[in-house]
Amino acid sequence: MRVTRTVRDFQNALLALLQKNSFDHLTVDQICNEALLHRSSFYRYFNDKYDLLEQTMGAQISQIADSGDSEEDVIKQFVLYIDGHKEIIRHLASSNSHSSLYTEMLQIFSQVILDRCKHGKTSDPVILALQHSENPEMMAYVFSGSIIGAFYWWQKNNYNVPTEELINFAKQSVLSLAN
Repeated sequence: MRVTRTVRDFQNALLALLQKNSFDHLTVDQICNEALLHRSSFYRYFNDKYDLLEQTMGAQISQIADSGDSEEDVIKQFVLYIDGHKEIIRHLASSNSHSSLYTEMLQIFSQVILDRCKHGKTSDPVILALQHSENPEMMAYVFSGSIIGAFYWWQKNNYNVPTEELINFAKQSVLSLAN
């Protein structure tokens, strides 16, 4: 889907609001006011704030995935993104009623890995493992789950582990699964 400037404005507004507010407490009106756009524009592109969140997360994860040549690069970029956006993640993870942050991240990250698998020849061990798997979709979820699990643990422990240590651990976990 081509992202219009209006969609990008709503996504940027959501990210800006999440710097200081819990997702549960955000309203569509607040998002519209931050984006300087009308409610009717919001509902032209999104069903509700959860749909906006899903599309925003998808765009962010896809952008991260496109920035790396290998799955190891993607893991590093993903952890660095999380490290640089801790308040947003904290405000998303604190949600109670629709706390689907990790499920959404798992689904999106798995799809990104599967999409990368379809791009042909590679020497990346993760992609090779997917290409040789009897069930690539399940394998993508296993890889994604190890990354998301490490991230969840990191966030739960208040980010008290150095970023490089988490990056190395996540890479080692995924590579051991690939072998």
